[in-house]
Amino acid sequence: MSFIEWFLSFIYKIKTFPLIIQITIVLTLVFIISSLALMITIWTIRRRYNRIQKKLEETLPEIKKLFEDILFTNKIYTESEIYKNFEDIIEDVNKESLDIAVDVLVDFKNDDRESENYESIISSLGIVEHLERKFDSRLNSEKMDAFQEAFVLNLNKFDAKVLRYAYSKNRRIRSEARNSYLALSSNDPYRFFDEFEGDITKWDEIELMQYLKLQNERGNLEGLGKWINYSKNDSLVIFLIKMVGHFQQKGIEEILIEKLEDDNSKVRAEAITTLGELNIRETEQTLIDRYYTEPEICQVAIVKTIQKFNSGKSLRFLQEIFTESNNTDTKKIIAESILNYSYEGRIAFQNLKNSLKGFDLTILKHVETPLIKYK
Repeated sequence: MSFIEWFLSFIYKIKTFPLIIQITIVLTLVFIISSLALMITIWTIRRRYNRIQKKLEETLPEIKKLFEDILFTNKIYTESEIYKNFEDIIEDVNKESLDIAVDVLVDFKNDDRESENYESIISSLGIVEHLERKFDSRLNSEKMDAFQEAFVLNLNKFDAKVLRYAYSKNRRIRSEARNSYLALSSNDPYRFFDEFEGDITKWDEIELMQYLKLQNERGNLEGLGKWINYSKNDSLVIFLIKMVGHFQQKGIEEILIEKLEDDNSKVRAEAITTLGELNIRETEQTLIDRYYTEPEICQVAIVKTIQKFNSGKSLRFLQEIFTESNNTDTKKIIAESILNYSYEGRIAFQNLKNSLKGFDLTILKHVETPLIKYK
């Protein structure tokens, strides 16, 4: 019996079944056939994708060699030559091959391999347009990749695209968009600081510092100081004060002095520390006058800042507060400051050792020789 005869016989038998069973059998057959078709389609797509990826991986060394020649040698390539050489290697310039090209460029950038010719590759291969298509993708993973790649390649051409996602309902997309805008925009890059949500984590600090570094390289950090006064988020204020010191921002003295009156002791402590980072020595007496009215976190910051100033004017003050302090950790920090407070400080440290005994002497010995325990 042929397949056609068997199939016709099967259809004839089905007609003899009750209607509900006929419908069930038909639906089951449709489901089986659809599932098989779907499995075959998925298998075909995956096989094609794996074949493309394998081919691209095989061409990766050639792509790296081409880009290294363009970026790090004296060879001169026109944009048409770059495109032609790239096309000769991968045969088809498409999304997958451009993803590989971007990955190679990102790796070079992350390895701090600088060159003036990145723009030649980016322009000739249409990398900007490629990233624009990734920004428009329905897949959040594609958008996240585009944010990171635009940041690493320092492509500040996506203000409109990035802003579109700055109010996304997806928290990760929203956060990444705002961070990217901070890093890449030259048009009010700090506009989202007043909308920063919650406390800043250590990971947030690392990311934000990277983005601010890019703005600093462009000479675009002037607007950073105003947010120290504008922001109502103490966690953000503390971070920004720290960044003002890290990037050595000038003209910020008045704002930092104002923050010495802040209700939050952590804000005051960071302001004191940054006065030291910026070497604003005219505030030294002000800090000394505040010492006895401040909590421990601020007292420690004052001691460390006075040591940074190292003006030679505050040695007696450091000696007095060492003997007066009842906090072991604070005593240790004060002792370290005295020891490192110029040549006169080392003499004063030895005089203290000769005049003190008991626990205070143990702390001094520990500071001089850390192997000696004091706890």
